Amino acid sequence: MSSKLPLTGVILAGGKSSRMKINKCLLSFNNRRLIEILLINLKEIFEDLFIVTNFPEAYFYTGVPLIGDIYPFKGPMAGIHVALKNSKYDVFAFACDMPFVKKEIIYFLGGKHISQKNNITVGCYNEKIYPLPGIYSKEMLNELENLLKEDKLSMIRLIKDVHAQTVDVANLDEEGLSFINVNTEEDLKFLEKGGKKCLD
Repeated sequence: MSSKLPLTGVILAGGKSSRMKINKCLLSFNNRRLIEILLINLKEIFEDLFIVTNFPEAYFYTGVPLIGDIYPFKGPMAGIHVALKNSKYDVFAFACDMPFVKKEIIYFLGGKHISQKNNITVGCYNEKIYPLPGIYSKEMLNELENLLKEDKLSMIRLIKDVHAQTVDVANLDEEGLSFINVNTEEDLKFLEKGGKKCLD
């Protein structure tokens, strides 16, 4: 569990946070910003790590390499696309507002992807597929480029169309903590009060 994965870890922080109205990645939880909680864990797992953002000035302080979207404000697909263009390995993508991703999930999905050489490997929890956190092969670059040009931005549709590997991870994360994300101020307040359910 302590070895580095031969994958590129990528934090997607390019969105407008339209539901939150402010940059949710920089919100504090237990006296630490959401993106910092994620970075602490990912730095132990990936040698190759960067942040995709359209607001680089907000993340210079992290010291992590920053990359901007080629197709800005087109959601996670755009972030994964530019990450694949700049990565050495296949990309393991995370949303910046997922502070509770378990290391066991990361290593488990990573191992499945590497051993079975799939185009996409994502987690499934309570029969629901989650595009993030998920692993996307460099073989997907041209496909993503075409979809972005056509404004076909649904990640779930992509996952189904390419017959991605979906891995049930409930045995490693019974509460679904790895898929909690903070979309609204109400979500954050719920978490601050000790809420630990999968928010979707």
